[in-house]
Amino acid sequence: MIVSQSAFTFLIVYGIVGGVVGLTTLVLVLFWDKELEYLKVEKRKKDLEVLLIESQLSNLTSQIQPHFLFNGLNTVTSLIRIGKYEEATEAIHGISSLLRYTLRADSDLISIDEEVNTVMMYLKIQKLRFGPRLQWHVDIEERLRSFKIPIFLIQALVENACKYGIEPLAEDGEISIRIWHTAGSLQIEIYNNGPGIDQEIVEHFNLWKEQGTSAERIGIGFKNTQKRLQHYFPNRGDLQVVPSVEGSRFVITIKEVVL
Repeated sequence: MIVSQSAFTFLIVYGIVGGVVGLTTLVLVLFWDKELEYLKVEKRKKDLEVLLIESQLSNLTSQIQPHFLFNGLNTVTSLIRIGKYEEATEAIHGISSLLRYTLRADSDLISIDEEVNTVMMYLKIQKLRFGPRLQWHVDIEERLRSFKIPIFLIQALVENACKYGIEPLAEDGEISIRIWHTAGSLQIEIYNNGPGIDQEIVEHFNLWKEQGTSAERIGIGFKNTQKRLQHYFPNRGDLQVVPSVEGSRFVITIKEVVL
């Protein structure tokens, strides 16, 4: 059988094309197989990262919870020592409410209204201890009450204000909580008129935020607050510690909040 030149050329081209298509198909199958394996590995990696983040956040929250419970129990102890048994009983009831709030926290995010109500419970317990030394004022823009924030976000800073601001004062201690919305940002300010925070601690905190330097001299409350803000509001949430001649001011900013 004689094959013409054109037919022979066609067979050669067809064979080459077929070979290329077959090889390409094989490469694609192998690539897709590798891609599927890569995607499975990536999914496992993402799942582990989510678990790690959840674990870290749980750890941050668990570090905050014992603080206010221990502080509350210290209040009870102080009241018993000076014979104020009715106030001690009232404080125990308040601590029980706080503990129930802690245990019922089935969500990491709660409304500002819920968080502030918890802070009020805590301050009432501290009032039993400090008496007239502690006064407070709360001012919340009404439309912000339903906005969700991480649980214990305000609580941790109010605790710090009580311990380092109010406790050293002999009289006229004051804590102010202001929550408002301006220029697209949510602002939460906690102020106390106590001795104020050491400027060096503030500088260490700012360096830790900006450069990730050692955080040994920074309190757990500040670090945890900043970490949780960065998790829930990436590149939008920030804590500023502002010392002043009289007192300390903590300012939480959450940018790009649309109401």
